[in-house]
Amino acid sequence: MYRDMLCQKVVDFIAPLVQVQGFDLIELQLQQRKGRWLVRVFVDTEGGVSLEDCHRLSLELGQVLDTGEIITAPYVLEVSSPGLDRPLRTARDFRRQRQHVVTVFLHTPLFEKTQYTGRVVTVADTHVVLHNPPEAPFEIPLSHIDHGIVELEFK
Repeated sequence: MYRDMLCQKVVDFIAPLVQVQGFDLIELQLQQRKGRWLVRVFVDTEGGVSLEDCHRLSLELGQVLDTGEIITAPYVLEVSSPGLDRPLRTARDFRRQRQHVVTVFLHTPLFEKTQYTGRVVTVADTHVVLHNPPEAPFEIPLSHIDHGIVELEFK
């Protein structure tokens, strides 16, 4: 309970700074380890995130967190990109993967299935359209999606 409240406070505190720097805050993880907090911040942007971006953002976020006194115990801050196995959750996440093959995991079954794989054809604010030939394109409401993952393609 305390961890969830602290996590939300940190997100509310750092999200504007992350956005001003031109990044999207993808996820924040808080874990307690050996008497100190591990704060993991995952950011992304259209052009990708470089090591220099992570370093610069880490310094800025560290200063803001230190002066904000939100985390009163010792902590370790890590800033990184979410990587290839990043979960896709929002319409924006799926738009970035247009024309790529994804697997979508549903929390609400659709036609008795909870998993679909296909190439992202169209993304709207309410749904994603996947195509897996020879089948017809298939529309999945975003409200049914728990998350998706990008499948690696070898040519």
